[in-house]
Amino acid sequence: MQRSGNDMAMTVLNNDTERQRAIRAHSFNAAEFARVVLKWTPDAKQAMILRSGARRGIMNCSRQFGKTSLAAAKLTHTVCTRPGSTSIVVSENTSQTSEVFQKIDRFLSVVGVPFKSEPGKKIARVLPNGARIIGLASREAAVRGYTADFVFLDEAARIPDAVIDALLPVVAIRNGDWWMASTPKGRRGRFYEMWAHEEGPGLLKVSAPWTENPRLTPGFVERLRQDRGDAFVQQEFCCEFVENGEYLLTHDHVKAVEV
Repeated sequence: MQRSGNDMAMTVLNNDTERQRAIRAHSFNAAEFARVVLKWTPDAKQAMILRSGARRGIMNCSRQFGKTSLAAAKLTHTVCTRPGSTSIVVSENTSQTSEVFQKIDRFLSVVGVPFKSEPGKKIARVLPNGARIIGLASREAAVRGYTADFVFLDEAARIPDAVIDALLPVVAIRNGDWWMASTPKGRRGRFYEMWAHEEGPGLLKVSAPWTENPRLTPGFVERLRQDRGDAFVQQEFCCEFVENGEYLLTHDHVKAVEV
């Protein structure tokens, strides 16, 4: 009797040989890995990011873009396909980091890969192949001293500049990958600077406004515009770096003084 697609999927997840074969088949395409192995279907923009294989990625995303799911899929792909690797996740706060790890745990369960915690680490996962994912606090002292193959900064616009600066050398020894994703927060800080000025080979810059998010509707965004104003929607949903009135001098004023 011919097995259905769902039966085949369960075979991949429950049989170690088939599972490893599926992981190897999609080791160079994280988008297909997400769809076939993780059973999570990314939207067109998410799939493009995952498929890119970019060494450095800067994702300027609207709210509800799915940054956490994207991060979890990429991190799960990394640890499943790169034995012995170390991946680091830094978020604005521990609660957000825990959200990323909850999705990683779900994905690893779907794949059927067991994992354990790491002694001395508050948030960490260790796989049988020796790969590790470590969640770190958004503090300069906490991120120093690591060597990593992949770093993911979630809501990077809200991570202090000193933390980002301390993380930059972490991937140097292993020539690792560095991704950051965030909704904008004004025209200042490392996330804005890197989005506006960073260049070079292996760099992927992606803008993902709400209009490219199939999970958001025009009616919802328009209601927010009426309730919170145009500047709020431009920043939170249109990926624009808006001056929000928190500072006496705007970014343009500062640049004018520097000139």
